[in-house]
Amino acid sequence: MKFTRQIGSFQAKSDIGQLYTIIEFQEYDSVLTGTGTIIETEGLKKWKTSEGSLLNQIDSETYRIVTTNETIRKI
Repeated sequence: MKFTRQIGSFQAKSDIGQLYTIIEFQEYDSVLTGTGTIIETEGLKKWKTSEGSLLNQIDSETYRIVTTNETIRKI
C-alpha cells in the first residue's frame, strides 16, 4: 500500500523577495512480508508551497514553482 507523509517544512525566498513556506512530503510503500511484518520503503519526495503550488527541485537549496516558473531558495 502506498501512502504519503509530511516529513518537514522550511522557508524559501524568491529573487524578488517573496517569502514562501515549503512543505516536504515523502512517499512510502508498505509491504506485508510472509512472516507478518510490515516493511516500509521510501519513494519519491515532493514539495509544495503552503498555498498548494507544486515545486520541482533544482538542487538541495533551490526549487522552481511549476505554475509560475519562479525560482526560490531555502533561507
